[in-house]
Amino acid sequence: MAVSYRRSIINVIISIALAIALAYAVSFVLDLLASRYAVLKPYEIYIRDGVGAVIAIGVSVAVVRVVRHLIESYTSRTEGGRNLRGLFIIFRVIIYAVAITWFLAYIGVNIEGALVGGAIGGIVIGFAVQSIVSNLLSGLMVSGGGFITPGEPISIYSWMFGPNVTGLVEDVKTLYTRIRTPAGQTYLLPNTALLGSSVFTPLRDAKGIRTTLDITVPGDVPANELMDEAKKLINAGMKDQGLEDCQLFLSAKNGTTNTILAILIFRNIDDLNRVSSYVNLMVDQTYWSIKSRK
Repeated sequence: MAVSYRRSIINVIISIALAIALAYAVSFVLDLLASRYAVLKPYEIYIRDGVGAVIAIGVSVAVVRVVRHLIESYTSRTEGGRNLRGLFIIFRVIIYAVAITWFLAYIGVNIEGALVGGAIGGIVIGFAVQSIVSNLLSGLMVSGGGFITPGEPISIYSWMFGPNVTGLVEDVKTLYTRIRTPAGQTYLLPNTALLGSSVFTPLRDAKGIRTTLDITVPGDVPANELMDEAKKLINAGMKDQGLEDCQLFLSAKNGTTNTILAILIFRNIDDLNRVSSYVNLMVDQTYWSIKSRK
């Protein structure tokens, strides 16, 4: 693995060196051609700047991909013990910032003068990007802390965006985290909303995906009889529904109603709606079956 890391780093260094050499070689060739062919002279600056932009973008994208590969490989190798995916957010911003700075210097912009002259404008911009920086740091802390991992099922509750959001974490971006629900909806949750104001519930365990379901039924039938018969009914067809296990418990009794807690274990997060509906229907069917015998 160390050899792979060294090879990736060496490839990045070589790519950057070649890109810089190519940029200045193109500039030299353009100067030479423009001196011989006057028709190229008006377009020389645009060609040079265009080539520089392409090189800057290409190198920065390549470096970002290598850095992401290294970070994800290291995180996978430690089996999530050291989740460094959040650092990728910082590295990505730095890499693109360096690429933009190099390009501006390449086309002749006085970077030092721009920084000094833009001090007042920088203060104004600073207020404008405050939320961006806040989201950036929040994304780093949430991902780096192992609370959110791309590819893992999770349930998130926050007073800032209402009901629970349950689904698969697709990506943790600079400003937001993308989560796809079993219904196919995609939520883009601001990273600032996830840090300090949210409750994270990882759904994966050793047996599969574990989640809970509260089922409220009228209390005019015995709860123990209802749960025993519902459990038998659920077990009879749960394999066809993708359900690995289901445990029922009486979690609350409020005079006219009983609340049954169902602990569900299944394999695929996309099956959440189907298995939840199945268990609800089986409990409802059991209730009316017992009710009709009274």
